[in-house]
Amino acid sequence: MKDKLISYLTYGNRFYSIEQSQANGDVVCYGIELKKTKNQVDVEKCFQFDSLQEASKYIPKGKPAFLVVNNDQVITKKIESRETDPLKLVHHVFANLKIDEFYYEVLQQDNIHFVSICRKTYVDELFEQYKSKNISVINFSLGNLMIASIAHFISEDHIHSSNAIISKADDQIIDIQPQKEIQEVNYNCNETTLAHNELLTFSSALSLITKTKVTTSVFSKSENHLLKDFKEKRFFTKFMKIGLSFLFVLLLGNFFLFNNYYDKVSELKVTAQVLNSSKSKVFQLNKKVQKTQKMVEDVLKSNASKSSYYADAIITSLPDQILLSELNYQPLLKKIKAQKPIHNDTNAIIVSGASSESILVSQWISELEALKWIKHIEIISFDDTFKSSSEFSFKIYIDDDSKN
Repeated sequence: MKDKLISYLTYGNRFYSIEQSQANGDVVCYGIELKKTKNQVDVEKCFQFDSLQEASKYIPKGKPAFLVVNNDQVITKKIESRETDPLKLVHHVFANLKIDEFYYEVLQQDNIHFVSICRKTYVDELFEQYKSKNISVINFSLGNLMIASIAHFISEDHIHSSNAIISKADDQIIDIQPQKEIQEVNYNCNETTLAHNELLTFSSALSLITKTKVTTSVFSKSENHLLKDFKEKRFFTKFMKIGLSFLFVLLLGNFFLFNNYYDKVSELKVTAQVLNSSKSKVFQLNKKVQKTQKMVEDVLKSNASKSSYYADAIITSLPDQILLSELNYQPLLKKIKAQKPIHNDTNAIIVSGASSESILVSQWISELEALKWIKHIEIISFDDTFKSSSEFSFKIYIDDDSKN
């Protein structure tokens, strides 16, 4: 987790690569942007520009970039040998080369190797040009050698890059032939579709994420210098942003803290005055609330006892053929309104229902009227809905003094 956090703070989650190439003798640059999310890498965009002034449109300031120099300034040769020393391979291919004046890069395989060289003055000049446009090149490669890192993901045996045809066998590069006219071909690289002129930029940008490189080079010191320069700029930029943000938050917090403290003191003074003046009122109100609460509890207990008694008496006498739909004890006299007292018909019960035999309702009402606690019963409605059934509603007036 710590390494991931350091890597994110150092590089971010977006990586760029530029291929410095040419077409019909004119400079052309191909670029790509990769986004790293957890354990996945996505191609965010691919772009192309003809002038270095346009590069900053696609690559934000302070983002890491990989530069692939792949034009007529680079010479790539093939050698078949069992030699494993990169420098000896370079001398075998370029016998009279003044090694101090050139950057070289070697793709070493079983017995087929490729060596690419380019003058240091030309490459260093490119670094300065990109640096002047605030583009942070932290690594670079020569020619088409970086395709070797993704060759095993591509099923085709002949791979077209921006200026060459690369042949492979058993996932190893066996030939690189420059071509002036390259046909446009798309390749499926590990479930990612890439055009022929996106292969080098994809593989090199991917190497920034994986921190691996399939080639051996003599310019490790230059790479370290580029990376160190990038980290110093990145640290300075982040430090300035974080430092200024922290200072601003600190000052802002200090202002709000003291302002809030002053407001709180003022509020407490006012509150203390109010509490002192209303202490006696609160005590009196508390006593009144307790008294009212006891009265309400007594009423509720009484009502609960009465309602249970009346309901039990009505249900006990209910014939099986009658189905009740309502038994409303102390029904409301008016609708409930805010800030208005609630009015109940305290000595009444409304009973509604339906009967399969109309005569049973009359008989049941007669039985109920015989109960001591019932003053009388008022028929509210009695409607025959079918020949053999009827709906009814009546109101029982309670003689509260007779409940024994």
